[in-house]
Amino acid sequence: MLDYKLPVIKKNISFKTLSIVLTCIYALSLVPMLVLGFCNFPSADDFSMALQPHQDFVRTGNIFVALVAAIKKAHWIFFNYEGYYFSAFLTCLCPAVFSEKLYFLVTVIVISMLTFGVCYFFNALFVRAWKLDKHLTNVVSMTTLIMMIQFLKNEARVQAFYWWSGAVNYIFTFGMAFFWVGLIIRTLYEENEKACKKHFIWACILAFPMGGANYMSALELAILMVLLIFICVMNRFSKIVIEDLGDIGKKYVKLIWIPAVINLIGFVMSITAPGLKYRKAETEGFSPIKSVLLSLYGTFDNVIDKMARWETFVVLLFLIPVLWKLSEGLKNKLRHPVVFTIFAYGMVSSNMTPLYYGVGNLDSGRVIVLAWMEFVFFAVMAEFYIIAWVRGFFKQNGNTGENSFSWEASAAIMFIAGILVFGSVLCVVPSPHYYCSTEALYELVSGNAARYKAENEERLRILHDKTIKDAVLKPHKSRPTLLFNEDIAQNPNQWINGAMASYYEKDSLTLSKE
Repeated sequence: MLDYKLPVIKKNISFKTLSIVLTCIYALSLVPMLVLGFCNFPSADDFSMALQPHQDFVRTGNIFVALVAAIKKAHWIFFNYEGYYFSAFLTCLCPAVFSEKLYFLVTVIVISMLTFGVCYFFNALFVRAWKLDKHLTNVVSMTTLIMMIQFLKNEARVQAFYWWSGAVNYIFTFGMAFFWVGLIIRTLYEENEKACKKHFIWACILAFPMGGANYMSALELAILMVLLIFICVMNRFSKIVIEDLGDIGKKYVKLIWIPAVINLIGFVMSITAPGLKYRKAETEGFSPIKSVLLSLYGTFDNVIDKMARWETFVVLLFLIPVLWKLSEGLKNKLRHPVVFTIFAYGMVSSNMTPLYYGVGNLDSGRVIVLAWMEFVFFAVMAEFYIIAWVRGFFKQNGNTGENSFSWEASAAIMFIAGILVFGSVLCVVPSPHYYCSTEALYELVSGNAARYKAENEERLRILHDKTIKDAVLKPHKSRPTLLFNEDIAQNPNQWINGAMASYYEKDSLTLSKE
């Protein structure tokens, strides 16, 4: 037998160092995606939803007039087509309303809101409510965001980050939902009364708009608000104790039902909107019971089986030592991992129920991405809950004051990170489109995005030429998968042709046979 020793690197990684490294990785991963946005161009519903605000802005040059037009259009949609009034309003405010050159803001606005919302929520729950380490909390936030954005399926990316009508309706309001729930948490756990009051007021103000967000996010928020009201009632009769509330929190826990009720009022308005009967006539959905059953199965089929790849499980493995140390600061044990895991699975499934009920499928990229992001979030939360529960069996939780991992845990983190890097290289080299950022980088370096931008600029010269009333556009030769969503047809009678023709004040608009 051989007698030998392997070299061991006994390096203790500090929480702050790991937080900084992951923040830098996340920020750098966004750079090619944001740069690619400068080659972006509106399409499809961007022209129909933003038509009236664009026309009013062109006529007056006044931003506030365009804003009023967006409110009027959202009001018309509520009574004639859809009930999600807040999402409709946001969709009508496409950056291209003011100039096509501003369309790069789509990616900036959507990713900024998602990043802010996720970070705000984790900070509110882990740092403000549970008093856990802020650096480890940031590690969890960055890791969650990386999985949400970079591990997304190829076909869903364009509608998630580069098409305003899909991105703002689903991803932007999804990020807002995290922010709003974070406001409610901070209302209860802030130590300063002025801060509590400020967060409570904002929670009440945003409650009604969030009730009118896309149905996937709005339904989940409604479920959470019903649960919150139930907890408040049980707390009032001393059947449930909300732990670690200070004197200020005990005061506001008696009022926190107000934003919950406001949100539910908005949600009921949304799902009973007059316009839904016209929308329902165009679609074929399933019954409520079948929609729920399909949603439960769809979590396995559409998300876990078809979307979760090897790197998702490697990152969740990477989080084990992080969450183990993070849960060290918990004063109270988390006692029901099975119940919470079932709850998490149910919440992910409920995310799909409105789609099965409304249209009977999950075919659109903009809805697939929301199902994926919801799965990532609850996977991380369920992992934290289980790890905190397991840790409770070994010793009483309590902050030891350490601010770094042991060398064994540090070695495990570096080893798992090495596996992720090595595996990613093996995947990206033959397939540059594997991750969202590598796909964006490939489109930029290959010149495909630049060619697509040049083709759209050529189209704009025709579209802005007021002497041309019957415009004929050349088909795109370059179609970057991250940017190209949907084009007009050769048949000028198609709805998308009509919407774009009205937007640019043309009598007709068609695609040449070239």
